[in-house]
Amino acid sequence: MTKHKSQDERRGQILTAAKTCFIRNGYANTRVDDIANEAALSKGGVYFHFKSKRAILDALYEQQRAETMAVVSGVNAANHDPAEQLRALAVGLLLHFNRAEDQRKFLIVLAEMGIRDPDLHQSIRDAHQRYVDALTSQIANGVELGTFRKVDPRQTALLLKMIIDGIEQGLALGYDIDVNALLPAGLDVLLGGLLSRD
Repeated sequence: MTKHKSQDERRGQILTAAKTCFIRNGYANTRVDDIANEAALSKGGVYFHFKSKRAILDALYEQQRAETMAVVSGVNAANHDPAEQLRALAVGLLLHFNRAEDQRKFLIVLAEMGIRDPDLHQSIRDAHQRYVDALTSQIANGVELGTFRKVDPRQTALLLKMIIDGIEQGLALGYDIDVNALLPAGLDVLLGGLLSRD
C-alpha cells in the first residue's frame, strides 16, 4: 500500500527535486515538468503545492536564509564572550555551508538569479544586511568590553561578512579548501591580527 505523505513532506520532496534541477540545468532552463519528473509527481501535483516555478525558488531561498540565520541566532544565544562569539560564528557558518554539496551549489544559483531579478536581489541584500547587523553588534560589544581594540564595528563586520561570502563561494565552486586547516589559521589572523607584537 502506498503511504500518503503529509503536505509538508510533499513540499519537501518538491523542493529537493527543484534544487537538483536548478543546480543541474540552471533556473531559466528548468521547467515545472522537469521538477515534477525529478520528484516523481505529476505537474498538477507540483502546482497543488506551489503556484509557480518562482514560488518554488522563493521557498528554497527562504529555507536557506532561515537555516543560516538560525546558525547566527544560535551563536548569539549560546556565547557571551565576544571573541568566542566570533569564533563560534565563523566555525558555525563554515560548517553549515560545507555540510552538503547541493547546498553549496545552490548558492551559485541564488547569486545568478539575484543579478537578474530585482525582488530577489533586494531580498538577498536585506538578508546580507541582517548578517552584517548581527556581526556589528557582536564587534561593538567586544569593543565596549575592551575585548577588541577600537575598530569601526560596521566596517569590520562588513569586511568579515565579505570574507565569509568569499569562502562560501569558493566552497560552492569546488575550490580545494581544507576547512579543518582554514578554520584555525583564519581565526588566528581574525582574532590576533597579522602584525607581530614583539
